[in-house]
Amino acid sequence: MTSGKCALTLKHGSFVESHLIPRALTQPISKGVGFMQLSEQAKPKRRWSSWYDNRLVTREGEDILAALDGWAIKYLRMKKLVWSGFGPIQELTDDERTLFGPHYGVRAVAVEDPDRLRLFFLSLLWRAAASKLPEFQPISVAPADLETMRLALTTNSVPPVSFYPVSLTQFHTVGYQHNQSPTADTKILPAIEDEPQSEIPIFRFYFDGLITHFHNTPNDPKAAGLGPLVVGNETTITVSTMPFEISQQRENLISFLSSTGV
Repeated sequence: MTSGKCALTLKHGSFVESHLIPRALTQPISKGVGFMQLSEQAKPKRRWSSWYDNRLVTREGEDILAALDGWAIKYLRMKKLVWSGFGPIQELTDDERTLFGPHYGVRAVAVEDPDRLRLFFLSLLWRAAASKLPEFQPISVAPADLETMRLALTTNSVPPVSFYPVSLTQFHTVGYQHNQSPTADTKILPAIEDEPQSEIPIFRFYFDGLITHFHNTPNDPKAAGLGPLVVGNETTITVSTMPFEISQQRENLISFLSSTGV
């Protein structure tokens, strides 16, 4: 077993296997079939377990992450924010969403512990940015920001919502089970009242039918004004919804598979 300094606790010890995105949210439906794992840095592969890093944290550090994961997985499933929480149904009902046209909508989802949910998402960003796995190299933040996240996780304290704000979009219909490594991208913000249309850099994470956008900035002055659109602002989250069948995620999957002949 390899030993070294835990990137989270900064203590020396034996490393353990640590999933960079919770294993429970990155599993194939059938263990015998596996699932496709997509990355911009490598060809699509069929996997039976998702990405893990065995040189990132020791048992003490993994216990901190696992506690957040366990709580968040239960919450996301209970609120039907991930496909594995849908149960036998294959889509959310219209009564569970406010619709804007035939395809798109929003949900107002209650959050009893918004700080803890925000810490969970920041833990995903920390893992991706701290890992040396090639699939996660697009996720790069300043060392000072990485340290802010590390301290937040080890002291159970939450940075202001302006620090890498988080917004959510989910697919309200169940699609093909697959994993995709996080990417760096840009997001178009539509014009609102006196504010013109603009683009912001983001980190995009996907798992189990849920898309997480991190604004790629340690200080977004507009975050607090976005209310429930940003995780941690209020005791509800406004989540955008759309069907998987018309999503860019599905197009990306088809493109990846067709380009490699998989």
